[in-house]
Amino acid sequence: MKTIAQLITAGETAATAGKWSLAASQFEVAYQQEQSYVLNLKLVTALCHTKKFMQASELALEYEADYLKTDQTADVLIDCLCQSQQFIQARLSAQQRAKIAPAWLQATKKQLSVAEQLAETTMQQTLKTTMKQFYHLSDLPVTGQMTRLAAAKHLTYAKYLTAAKFLLVDPFLHQLSRVEVLYTLKGLGVESPVTFQWLDETSLTVVPNALPAMGQDHVSLAVQAALQQQLAHQDAVLYESLQGLLSLQLMYLYPSPEKIVTSAQSWVALLIGSQTGQLSPKLTVSEQKMLDSQQKIQQLNLELAQ
Repeated sequence: MKTIAQLITAGETAATAGKWSLAASQFEVAYQQEQSYVLNLKLVTALCHTKKFMQASELALEYEADYLKTDQTADVLIDCLCQSQQFIQARLSAQQRAKIAPAWLQATKKQLSVAEQLAETTMQQTLKTTMKQFYHLSDLPVTGQMTRLAAAKHLTYAKYLTAAKFLLVDPFLHQLSRVEVLYTLKGLGVESPVTFQWLDETSLTVVPNALPAMGQDHVSLAVQAALQQQLAHQDAVLYESLQGLLSLQLMYLYPSPEKIVTSAQSWVALLIGSQTGQLSPKLTVSEQKMLDSQQKIQQLNLELAQ
């Protein structure tokens, strides 16, 4: 049995000779034994030469941040995604690279547009079907919604944006799915206002690109700090458990937790009380509203398991 070093050497020799299928097989066996970005890049490059773009893109995304550090490797990732018709993911990755290389983004946008135009011509029926399924996201249980959200990343930017604007105000869509769509628009850098149905079923007008990162607005940071202050040193096990639950609550409240969280300390106290069965029998009006929202979130969470 070859060692990892021998497999890599064999793969590099095959690649130099243009035997990309052999190179890919050698790199793949090596990668199964030891994962690293350097080996990932060799395997992805070989897979692209053998036109196995879907497998290549899935592997490349395991090291997305590393690929996006240079123009050359970012081009490899974007090309893989375009060739496998993952246009939304390609744009999301490109926007990440744009934070440190805005000039690179301009040329890449042209590449993305050309790839999407080609898809509109050669995959017209497939795109039409995917878009129709995306539009009817709320027809499915939540688990099915997640699958279709992933499939929708094969839509072109224009088609995704059109359907997304409808889904953001679909009253039958699960709130986490609505948030996922909105957060995708943020990742895409959408600068035009959109209407979004918030947790309390009221409408917000927001500019996705101007929204804060999930959990990084001042209210979210305050409640995370309050949880740490109240529990981290008193009950580490409960603190760790409630950290995950709090993060999920903040997803439901995105992008405007300040609409309901009037006191970070009270929100956390209510969270702890409801989870430990020690809720105070006397709550203020604002505390009761916060508790009602927490209970609504809990009910929506139950739907995730159905």
